[in-house]
Amino acid sequence: MTQPLDRDIGNCRALIIDSNPTSRSILATQLRDFGVGHVVQCSRINDARRQLEVREFDVVLCDYHFHAGQYSGQELLDDLRRAQLLPFSTVFIMVTAEASYAKVAEAAEGALDGYLLKPHTATALGARLKQARHRKRVLKDIFEAIEANAFDEAARLCLQRFHDRGEFWLYAARIGAELLLRLDRAKDAQKLYEAVIATQALPWARLGVARAQLDDSQSAPAQRTLESLIGDQPGYADAYDVMGRLQVDQGQFGQALETYRQASALTPSSITRLQKQGALAFYLGEREESTKALERAALLGISSKMFDFQSLVLLAVSRFHDRESKGLQRCLACAGEGTGQRAAQALRRHRRHLPPDAAAAGRRGGGGREGTDRRAARRALRPRSRVQSADAVGAAAQR
Repeated sequence: MTQPLDRDIGNCRALIIDSNPTSRSILATQLRDFGVGHVVQCSRINDARRQLEVREFDVVLCDYHFHAGQYSGQELLDDLRRAQLLPFSTVFIMVTAEASYAKVAEAAEGALDGYLLKPHTATALGARLKQARHRKRVLKDIFEAIEANAFDEAARLCLQRFHDRGEFWLYAARIGAELLLRLDRAKDAQKLYEAVIATQALPWARLGVARAQLDDSQSAPAQRTLESLIGDQPGYADAYDVMGRLQVDQGQFGQALETYRQASALTPSSITRLQKQGALAFYLGEREESTKALERAALLGISSKMFDFQSLVLLAVSRFHDRESKGLQRCLACAGEGTGQRAAQALRRHRRHLPPDAAAAGRRGGGGREGTDRRAARRALRPRSRVQSADAVGAAAQR
């Protein structure tokens, strides 16, 4: 038996997500050899998402590619962190045969705790786990402060580690900048992001500058920063999210819809991005596009905590006015399958913001302000939270 990785490894719960049974078996054996006390296996990514939504795991090993679907392990991680469903203490490691620079860079930007290429040895896996768990322990005081909602203290600890160049200072800087945004200290956050850029020109830091500028009502500089970032990193989906938010705030709904289309094209199985695209298309009268996007979001995430039942309400309104009784019945059935209360709450929350006549809204069409219920669109696309979990904002590197 392999030497246990650390003294607490026996109390760990691990989740393996891989469609290949042989790969799952090998990973499970290696984890047990390291001393992991409890190992759960999933072959389908939707099953894994449900597990992660209702149970906490100390370690997650996830494959990048999955058969019979476009949803990737990276998209699962992104969705979980945007929805704040991944605890700060969880170690998330991607295990994949994809070795291209683009994918490795994407993994680093996604704040992974580790990236393991197939075929791998037990020694390589053990090294990744040991390093990731060590980082969790080093930054434990920051995570505990965030858990206790002591955001000022957590930000202070991050800034101290950044200025002292303590262990994992770059990781701490990213967390600290997100916390400063949460505390409405946009100028301080911008200074921190710019200090990180001066050290290493990382895309996430440039995006942070744009977010800080936007929160500080500097719309024009934020737009220039985002345009430059997207020009340099056209595959960086998070940049499109912020650009879409900026465009909606400025009333540029047609441009915002195109931005959300690009974000959905980059991550075609992202529930949250599909919902944003579908909601904005609905308010712009693009009925066919709205229905397609919202139906896909419902198909992927109707049982997920990431799913906003406003989407189901909008889909039902479209089906009703299109006189598609079967589609409407499917919406009602979805609302009744253990989720009726959440759907009813969404309907009450958004009823006064829906166009008084969805069919008339569709006829108005157009991408300008005149054809749009601006208040409803802005409310529908407003971010649920300005801060994600600490791991959502942490960088993978410690350089």
